[in-house]
Amino acid sequence: MDIYSAKTFSDAGQFLSELDAQIKQLEDLVKAVGAELEGLKPSLERYRRLQELLKRFSGGSGERSAPLEITGLQLYVDPNPMVRYEILEESYRHMVDLLSVLKKVREVAQSVIREGGLESLRITVQYKNGVPVKLLVTG
Repeated sequence: MDIYSAKTFSDAGQFLSELDAQIKQLEDLVKAVGAELEGLKPSLERYRRLQELLKRFSGGSGERSAPLEITGLQLYVDPNPMVRYEILEESYRHMVDLLSVLKKVREVAQSVIREGGLESLRITVQYKNGVPVKLLVTG
């Protein structure tokens, strides 16, 4: 499901500043989650080796942490390293993709605003899933 929102800025500089702050915050998150993923790798490998041993000796499949689902929200209580790594890795990949898109949008928006002389004009931005997709320039 796509989520749309809109926000109006008194001038284009305000929009670019907010976009810069969003990019900076996402860069910090990507760095933090990347470090957490790296820190999980040793325990993940130990867990995988243990699961392989258990499968070999018991003949069963490895146990996975089953989430509790409450109105669409999945709750994991003390998840095993594999589940934790998979969830964080999925988030990390998405954040890296989003960061790339936001940087491209920033580059294009800045170019259009500067070359078009739109710096002082009022701008309304439509967002789709948190990404600016339309600029409405008035003034």
